[in-house]
Amino acid sequence: MENERFMQEGIDGKRVLWLVWKKIWFFIGAACAGAALGGGIYLSVHLLSASQREYEAVSKIYLHFNCDPEDFNELAYNGYTWNDLMATDPILNYTMEKLPPEMDRETVIRATKAEILSDIRLLTVTITTDRPELSAQIMEATQAALIHLGETDPLFESIEIYSTSEPKQILWDNRTLRAAATGAVIALFAAVAAAAFYYVMDDSVYVAADVEKRYGIPAAGILAEGNGKLAEGFDEEFLANYCYLGRDMKKVALVSADAEEDAEKAAKRIERLAEKKEGAGDGRSEQIQLLDGGMPEDGEAYDRLREADGVLVAVRFGGKNGKAMERLIGNLRKQDCKIFGAVIVDAKEDFLRMYYKRSK
Repeated sequence: MENERFMQEGIDGKRVLWLVWKKIWFFIGAACAGAALGGGIYLSVHLLSASQREYEAVSKIYLHFNCDPEDFNELAYNGYTWNDLMATDPILNYTMEKLPPEMDRETVIRATKAEILSDIRLLTVTITTDRPELSAQIMEATQAALIHLGETDPLFESIEIYSTSEPKQILWDNRTLRAAATGAVIALFAAVAAAAFYYVMDDSVYVAADVEKRYGIPAAGILAEGNGKLAEGFDEEFLANYCYLGRDMKKVALVSADAEEDAEKAAKRIERLAEKKEGAGDGRSEQIQLLDGGMPEDGEAYDRLREADGVLVAVRFGGKNGKAMERLIGNLRKQDCKIFGAVIVDAKEDFLRMYYKRSK
């Protein structure tokens, strides 16, 4: 039954807001850590790759075809085949002749890229190597091979070199800020998901509604930490409910879902409140005899609780004690102990102020 009540509680927006506010630095820290990690990984990868510098030379080469413009699209030399043609023997063999004997063919093939970007008559050749002088050397040999192709292949009237750039180092595109932002968003999403999971799994008791919805017993009130005006207001509210719920009782037993010390602390607090109220001229509480104790563990403890006219259950605020409370309530009911209410102890003033919008 308690499990069903817990699943049917729904989301308490104010409580979620407080839990999120408590963890605001966790979210900020997660976002900062994600940004640092994302930016760090990006920089590390590019700094490591930067140790292998590359130099690029680019040449624009004009192809004078030996045919009418309307026939250009039917030529074997088009934008889809030039990159492959550069590695074929008619061009590559001539290129290798212009290079030192120790030069490897595969090195030249890997370094060379040829493409038609727009006009089929304008060929763009890019040479990329790890040394500027090597890029210039291969570019010079490649241009010579293409000029020779224009002189020997009947498909061309000629091949002309339009322009050639000096080898330049390839600069990586610095996207560190974008990587950092991506890392921050991912980390923040993970933190929010973790917080949502924490909220779903948190069975702590925070407010009176938690007690009443989950366990089906009245919540007599809340005993807040501190001695300020806010705590006094909740003390008065609790004492009024406590005296009314126990109006026909001579002997009340107090048990705790957490520890015997909690029950003893709550008992002393209740006794002080009762004495204060009696001193003010209200004798309603002097008929109640309070017996405190921890979680019942044996038959004798339950015998004493059954002898009492009623049992008040103390549960620590935000103590992740929902299952302990469920166990205690279940055992008290099995033992025919008369539960007349529960009190939440050691409640945080900042939460009570936010949740109930009370002033100090």
